[in-house]
Amino acid sequence: TLLALSLSCRKNPIDTGDTVEIYLLKTVQLVPTKCQVDAFNSTIDTTPIVTNQDIVEYSKRDYEFKLTGNGIQKIKTLRDKTPFAVTVNKQVIYFGFFKPSISSSSCHHSITMDISWASTNKIRMELGYPGQLQGVTIDDKRNDPLLIATLANQNKLR
Repeated sequence: TLLALSLSCRKNPIDTGDTVEIYLLKTVQLVPTKCQVDAFNSTIDTTPIVTNQDIVEYSKRDYEFKLTGNGIQKIKTLRDKTPFAVTVNKQVIYFGFFKPSISSSSCHHSITMDISWASTNKIRMELGYPGQLQGVTIDDKRNDPLLIATLANQNKLR
């Protein structure tokens, strides 16, 4: 009975993936009248724009990915409102849009990405652009358990 008792007290391990990557979308459908990707009618590209090797670390508190020089250069080529997906093992965790801080258009229904002002090699994930609009709910998956566990398993979590 002691063996059974000790087994029943074990916590279930959190699943982790092997790779965290950011993809552009091969096909994209937007939710009508919203700055939001229709997850059921959009697909990721075959190769990531930011590979697992491009990701140096992730700040859970600041929602920032620190990237290699190569990784940040690829992000700098994106145009305003470019849709993307953050994935674990090619499974979409969340969709978002690249919204540089100089953009004049808003995006209130999605997670948005911009290059951090504090550091030239970091990208920051925000709720909406230029900020979250009162009364609008965004499904905040920036610290999704699978994403966080995968980054922690790679010693990339800060």
